[in-house]
Parts: sequence; C-alpha cells; structure tokens
Amino acid sequence: MKFLRFITDRFKNFFTGNAIARTEETDSGTFESREKVIAFTVAIIISLSLWFIVNLNRDFNITIQVPIQLTNLPAELTVSNEVPAAASVNISGEGWKLISVYSNPPRVLVNAEAQQVNLTDQIRNQVGAFSDLSVLQVEPSQLVIETERKASKRVPLVSRVSVSLRGQFGFISDPVVTPDSVTVTGPESALAEITEWETEELEMSGLNQSIDTQVSIRSGSSGVTVSPSSANVSLEIAEFTEAEIRVPVRTRNLPSGRAVTYNPSTITVRFDVPLDQFSLVEGTRPFQAFVDYNDLVGDNSGRVTPEVELTDTDFIVRIRSFQPPRVSYFRVIQDQN
Repeated sequence: MKFLRFITDRFKNFFTGNAIARTEETDSGTFESREKVIAFTVAIIISLSLWFIVNLNRDFNITIQVPIQLTNLPAELTVSNEVPAAASVNISGEGWKLISVYSNPPRVLVNAEAQQVNLTDQIRNQVGAFSDLSVLQVEPSQLVIETERKASKRVPLVSRVSVSLRGQFGFISDPVVTPDSVTVTGPESALAEITEWETEELEMSGLNQSIDTQVSIRSGSSGVTVSPSSANVSLEIAEFTEAEIRVPVRTRNLPSGRAVTYNPSTITVRFDVPLDQFSLVEGTRPFQAFVDYNDLVGDNSGRVTPEVELTDTDFIVRIRSFQPPRVSYFRVIQDQN
C-alpha cells in the first residue's frame, strides 16, 4: 500500500509541476520533467515485470484448441461423417508452462482406421510430454470415424450472384459463370443425391459498367469436397435508350382461300437499345408482329393480342411494350368458284 501511495503521489506531483512550469519554463525545468518521465516509466516497467514473475509461478486453468489430424486413411476411402477440426482441451498448470502450450498447441494424430477413438486418453498421453500439466476436460471426449468408398462426379455450377443495375443500364447478355461445372468428391452415398452445386451468395448493386469478379464456391460437408474453390462471373453491361418503330400485323398459318384484315393494321413497338446501336437500328425493322390463325378460329370477341418477336439478332433490344395491345380483325372467306 505504501508503494502504491508513493507512486500515486509522484504521479500527481509530476502533472502539478508541469502545470506550474508552463508559465515560467526554463531549461533546467525541462530537464527535471524529462527525469520524472524516465523515472516513472522505469518504475512501471519494473513493477509489471515483478508482477508477471510472481503471478506466472501460480497455477492456472486455460482452454486451448488442439488440431485433429487423421492418419492412415486409404486413398480409395473417405470419411463420411463430420469430424471436428480441433478439440477443446481444458488444462491446468503453472503459468510459465502454459504459455508455451497456448502459443503452440500440440497436434493430435488420429488413426482413421479406428472406428472409435478415446480422444481424452490420447490427448492426455500427448500432453503428458509437458511436465506438470494436467488435462482436466476434452470436448469431444470420444471420436467416431465412419469411412466409405470415395467417388467423384461433375455437376453444373449454379450462380447465387444477385445484381442490380443503375437506371437506364442493362445486360448486353446473360451473366457468364466460368467454369460452368465443378467436380465434387466424397462418399458414394452423399454424391448420389447431388445434382448441382452453388456458389456463395454475392450481392452487387448500382452497377453501370461491365465487370469481371471472383465469387467463392460453396464448400462441402460430410466428407464432400469441391474443386475448384472459386469461379469467375462476367457481366456485360451497357447504357440503354428508348426507341420505337411501327410494325405491320401479319397472319401466321393462314389457310388457302382465307384472308384477314386488322384494324389498326400496324402497331407501335417501344423497346430499349444500347446507345451505341441506336443509330444503327433507326430505319430498320428488327421486329415482326403476327397473329396465329388458329387463335382466330376459337375467338368470339373480335379482338386479339398480337405476338411480337425479334427477327434481327444483330441488335440487342428489350421490348418494353406495344400499342395498341389488342387489334380488331375481320376474316374474309374468298369465293372458290
């Protein structure tokens, strides 16, 4: 207590002395202040060192993670159940000896050919190499190892990448994931139920330019591994603008001796096109509008909805709407005589 009081008093005097010295500071005052700082720092270091020396001679309980490594596993077999990567071990001993174990925990080698392993006994034998250390508890205490014949197969890779674009921007083509399939390896029974594999979820928002990015592939479980561990996602993005064009309505599958007229005879198709293709699409007719004659046969309303399809694949367009959405029609049966 006297030592702590002494340190406290010196600490107060140090800062009080600094407050007074600011008004009439001299070279000798600065020197004395530096001496105080050095003396105080040395005292703290010595105190902490003594505290560590005294306390680390006491006994402590700590919990460490001991890595588990399987050995003697035949190449044609694989582990079909979940085996923890590490065991949680509670040990007791002097602080000095616990420091080395905590900083460099031993690795436990488990024979994969054994169906059941007493992990507590094995770790106690291994930690016994460190004198005066006691193993109090191991979790899990028992380890069950199940093996099965190993198999491999190739399955499609499904993208879990979610993308949102800035307004007026759109995809030039569908996102491309490379590779499009992965190799999964593991127990035959587990692989029989696997028909596809997924990437990890990845969200990207507000994009306004083409990008290539890496996405992690979901890792396996229950002895199943996957290769490769990552994939490349390519996104082709461009700024779009709106355009429109008038398209005549035609009849498809029209029987001989029949004729159909529409009112109106043309519709206006509104669509989005990349800015760099806008001047090229002007003056062309990349769409066609048609009505299947078989739809007219079963119609009693006198109005039908045309179908619009892209006929020129040189352009990247997205149909927004067309007007009018329905047209009237008249069927004409020509005289065969």
